[in-house]
Amino acid sequence: MALPRRFLIASAASLTALVALAGPAFAHANASAKAEQAGRTAITVSIEHGCNGNPVTGVRVALPSGATAVTGTNSGDWTSAVTATEISWTGGSMPANSSADFDFSLVLAQPAGETVRLPTIQTCTNNTEIAWIQSDGGEKSEATQPAPKIVVPTNSTSASTSTTAVAAASGSSTTAVARMATESNAVTDAGSETNASGRYVFLGVCAVIVIGAGVLFLKYRKHPTKS
Repeated sequence: MALPRRFLIASAASLTALVALAGPAFAHANASAKAEQAGRTAITVSIEHGCNGNPVTGVRVALPSGATAVTGTNSGDWTSAVTATEISWTGGSMPANSSADFDFSLVLAQPAGETVRLPTIQTCTNNTEIAWIQSDGGEKSEATQPAPKIVVPTNSTSASTSTTAVAAASGSSTTAVARMATESNAVTDAGSETNASGRYVFLGVCAVIVIGAGVLFLKYRKHPTKS
């Protein structure tokens, strides 16, 4: 006996909603790095989408341990700011279905070839955000919201890592000495709370969708329609 049309439509709608909610998990925030002169490293953090349909209005990136002479690049309406623990951008807006790059440079303390994580939080309208702060789970499992990471390029640490702030380049924010531990900092601490609450909301929505589909199935199974 064929399933009723209304049940099929409801099931399809439920599946579509579930895929839409899970979509951001398949897109990540990424980072790339290249060596510059005087031992500096240029880093680009790429945000690939908004927060469940909401435009991005801010980005925070945790700085690697021992990083110095950090300079953020302003682009369009985005204005960068550097503290002793992170670099951030505010003032701009990235459409939910778009992507954007956020650039900065610094002197890294890590040797060439070492992998460095850059925990990142993107904030969006309607009080939403996504925390890209998780460590990779290895070959057996993959983090759903992994932190962007780079491999320190060759010659990035050839210059002396002075702890004295230097003048910012034109179009960039004021440079500051930035030192922090990436395991526990303002970005990862805030992101841990975001991950927990967001995960519970997502699981709750999934449960409602599955239960609703099951109720519809039982209803129409008990009361089949005539062909």
